[in-house]
Amino acid sequence: MRQLAKFSLEIRETDFVMRLTDETGEVAEFASSPEQLDLVIDVFNDVLSEEGQSEG
Repeated sequence: MRQLAKFSLEIRETDFVMRLTDETGEVAEFASSPEQLDLVIDVFNDVLSEEGQSEG
């Protein structure tokens, strides 16, 4: 499995571009609508919230 080394987000006029770079420098780009990006943010928040609950 590849290891995430860098993540970036470019804001464009009607969408976003997410760039994921692995440890070898290989880049994967994904165009995302604002709604899709909101879903990604929600998933991250849910995971972080679950981890915080398991620690406390």
